[in-house]
Amino acid sequence: MSWASGLLEIRSKGSTTAKAGSLAGLHEARQVHQSQFFTTVALSQFCWRLVEPMMSQIAEEEGIAEGKARKLSVLDNSVGSGRLLHWATPELHSLYGVDVDEGCIAALGEAAREAGFTYEFIHTGMESIRPKDFDFCLINPPFSINLQSPFLASYPCTSYGAFGPSTSARSDEYALYQALYAAKWVVAILPSTLADEVYLKSVEAHFQHPFRRLRAMYDMPLDVFREENATVRVTVALFDLAFRAEAAPRQRVTDLSAEVEVPTLARGIRREPRLKHLESEKSGPAITRPVTGDPAVRVCHDGRWIKLKFQCGLTEAMVLNAIYRDRIAAHRPHDEHRYPRDVKYVGQGAMDLQIHLAQPDPMRSFWDFIAVIGRAGGTPVVEAGLLRYLRSQIKATARQKTPFRHTVLMPGTGSGTEGPMQGTAKKDHLVDPTKWGSAVIKAGTTVSFVEIEHGRHRFEHQGKQFVLPYEDILARFDLVQKEAESEWKVVYPGLAVQNPKLAEVWRARIRSLGIDAWLNRGYQIDDLVELALKRGGVVAWAMALGKARAALAIALLLGGKHSLVVLKAALVDEMLIEIRKIRLDGELWQVIETPAELQSLRRINIISVDRLKAPVAPEQPRMTYAKKLRRRVGTIIPDEAHFLGNIDTDQTGAVWQVSAKRRFPLTGTPAGNYPRDCHGLLAFAGGDGTAAQPYGYRRYYLDPSLRHSMALAERGIDRVLNTFCEFVWVTREFEDELKGAKREVPRIANLSEYRRMLAPWIKRRVAKEPDVASCVSIPEPTPETHLIEFDMDHLLHYLVVSEDFSTWYLNGLDEGKRNNLVTILARIKAVEIANNFPQHPKATKGYAPLTSKQRFCIDKLEELVDLRRRPIMFTGYPGNAELVARHLAKRHIDSVVIHGGKTIKRRNAEFEERFRKGSVPVALVTYGSIGEGTNIPQCSDVLLADKSWSARKESQAIARALRDENEWDEVKVHHAITEHSIDSYMQQVVSYKADSFNAGFDWGTPTTFDQEFLHMDVIFRRFCSDLSKLVGVHALDLRKYLEKEVSHAQQRIAA
Repeated sequence: MSWASGLLEIRSKGSTTAKAGSLAGLHEARQVHQSQFFTTVALSQFCWRLVEPMMSQIAEEEGIAEGKARKLSVLDNSVGSGRLLHWATPELHSLYGVDVDEGCIAALGEAAREAGFTYEFIHTGMESIRPKDFDFCLINPPFSINLQSPFLASYPCTSYGAFGPSTSARSDEYALYQALYAAKWVVAILPSTLADEVYLKSVEAHFQHPFRRLRAMYDMPLDVFREENATVRVTVALFDLAFRAEAAPRQRVTDLSAEVEVPTLARGIRREPRLKHLESEKSGPAITRPVTGDPAVRVCHDGRWIKLKFQCGLTEAMVLNAIYRDRIAAHRPHDEHRYPRDVKYVGQGAMDLQIHLAQPDPMRSFWDFIAVIGRAGGTPVVEAGLLRYLRSQIKATARQKTPFRHTVLMPGTGSGTEGPMQGTAKKDHLVDPTKWGSAVIKAGTTVSFVEIEHGRHRFEHQGKQFVLPYEDILARFDLVQKEAESEWKVVYPGLAVQNPKLAEVWRARIRSLGIDAWLNRGYQIDDLVELALKRGGVVAWAMALGKARAALAIALLLGGKHSLVVLKAALVDEMLIEIRKIRLDGELWQVIETPAELQSLRRINIISVDRLKAPVAPEQPRMTYAKKLRRRVGTIIPDEAHFLGNIDTDQTGAVWQVSAKRRFPLTGTPAGNYPRDCHGLLAFAGGDGTAAQPYGYRRYYLDPSLRHSMALAERGIDRVLNTFCEFVWVTREFEDELKGAKREVPRIANLSEYRRMLAPWIKRRVAKEPDVASCVSIPEPTPETHLIEFDMDHLLHYLVVSEDFSTWYLNGLDEGKRNNLVTILARIKAVEIANNFPQHPKATKGYAPLTSKQRFCIDKLEELVDLRRRPIMFTGYPGNAELVARHLAKRHIDSVVIHGGKTIKRRNAEFEERFRKGSVPVALVTYGSIGEGTNIPQCSDVLLADKSWSARKESQAIARALRDENEWDEVKVHHAITEHSIDSYMQQVVSYKADSFNAGFDWGTPTTFDQEFLHMDVIFRRFCSDLSKLVGVHALDLRKYLEKEVSHAQQRIAA
């Protein structure tokens, strides 16, 4: 390191600043030194040793010293005096770096020049560069400095800042992400708190997360920065190219000069490095085009975006200034308003063709935009292809906006036979709470309602007419006269009725392909025709109505040359069973299991979602099956597609990456928990913020007013939350002042508007609908709730665990803490285990005997077997299923146990051979281990041994047995609930979620609209207060009572 010896004389700002004696002093010190602490010589040499073997190997193999290959590029994005680069040699390395310290950059550049390096050092911050394609990156970034810049890259660590979305980040975290996106091999000196987070995410994050590249970690001695006048815990993290599923080794280093275990690093293809420097934009876009005097402006498009091409820089400046008008930040309505990503200028909405399509007259809107170009001094030349595209999109948008045919069970109102319906106001209320100065209806006022359409009723008040949906009438009024019997009504006629000739063309096509031979139920063909008239839609048939065959029919009819059916791995075998039943030509379809099938796609291609997101080859972890299939299939049909509701998962990312033009997700439960859950599905099937589906997921809510100004643009997800989701105050701060936390309630805020949002995209069918009931007969489940009392010993065990949770939770409230919901759920899991499976090996407190609920389940299963019935028990715990199986065996009852501890292939084979085709009378299954599309007509009874927080999970479990071909006249569903336990609270949450889904998707009348929702915070408070009442002692004496009783119980067991 002789070339850099002179740089060692430069002292960091941190080493010359006095240590802080308080938090205020620490803040003042950071303002002075900006967290500039140079890497010590011993630490820099340690970091260099981690990658030196790889450097030497590459240099030798490629002949870098002889000039046969490009030098090894090494980057430091907060380079300081270059301590991490001191060990480089000019024959092998080219050096790059940036720093905000101008003196350091000048000195480092001079030293590198004199030593003969190829180098580039820039006086700027890491936030102003876009490095790419570097070989190595060694960094010691400033810790805990808040970066605020409009030029931050949108890495996972960035958040909303002063300049809008993705403009704020913490310096150490941002530097790490930048390094990982810029280089193949990275050595990072990190604060140990960040290192702990990296280590955790390297195991738990999705497979393509950059932290999955972690190869090793080394915890440094506490005094490693002593000569820099700092005491801080740091960890050195080593990354390479490969994404890994297993945890990286982590070791503590006490002597930096001692040898440490250095793992073998993965190799990769080297490229020319680029260190792009982003100059600050103070006033507006920079014009670099030469001024030629040519006023021509060519107007074309790239998808939905209008593109303008200029020949003259002056014309470009005048036209863009006239269109964009001003930066968006100056027009923000309030400080908390969050703009969508990439919204920068007031007038940029005019460049989005979808915004033009949302106008009453799209062509007029477009030509008005062209006129702006002319008035600004340009001569617009509109390409013919753009006009053709716009005209075709106008027709397509009108069709996409048209609702699917929908038949719903409407409550009877007596209208038409007994005159208008009358109701008396329950209390004073506004006719329209969303409008200022709305008329008030006093309590006791009688109002007459006349039905007009779709369950909406008109009434008159104070000389004005208003319209209310039936659900709002029930919430606000007591009906005077008795309701008539409910009846099925067609609320939307559908596309086929509006386009009969085109519909008949598609029916002929279905017959010619022979689809009607195996998709032979009337409603299935009707729906297939409607789907054919659109470019996308969610097939939300209720369970057991034939979605598997619908997927094959869509693929065959609408897939074009190639289609892709995406299934959960456990459902691939189920799909193959259906294919064999309908005898589909083997030349038409294939299952993609290896890269070989990617080379010769067929008409119908079937793939599991796990394989779709997986890499094609281990040595190329970023080249996934989804990437290989990108833009190669015309139609994609994801089955059990409710996972698309979470856009941040690997599964969702893989399905989106395929980029098929036509998208038809299938699911019986498109919104299993909250109203917003269907948002991702709508964006996938209908478009991400389009004229036909305005609720953008990644983009903005497409309001027609954006054509004139983007000042009020809002994210699509914010619009959904503000319009359809209901939030309530749940923390104590609100009791004294207007602040605190709000949490979501599983209830739909604007029910009629929510239904209108779903209508063009959700093709819903239910079993009792007349068109369906005439074709299939799905057994109606008979629910039975079994209330079970605690055993005394089990009660004591349960109370001890619950009291631990109660103390932690209530102490947090008393101290003013806002308990994170994830933390609460992790803690409450111990209470669930204590209630349902106290023998769990990870239970906080041990308990061996069977509980009263477990004994009930065993007895009930034996009783059903004696009646020659074939029950399935669902539980959330594999160990519970194994435990019940062992006790059934003692009673000479055979059972098959299915849970996630077994491979998919093994559990599918066992379940098929032993239960579905075999004679084993009992199946013991964990939620989710049996595929959501699996048919089990052999099942006579479903026993839910424990509750779930998810309505979808329970309904999916029950639906396995509710099939048209069920072998039993009656299917019973047994709910096992322990009285006075957490079961009752979970039951309340599930009932609200189910009621919300029924109201939104099936137009059912909400049954919980006038009930107080007990949110988890409220539930937990009541749960905690109920503990003392349960045993009849004062809350302050509860712990003493429990300790005493547990001691007595232990003495009894010992005796």
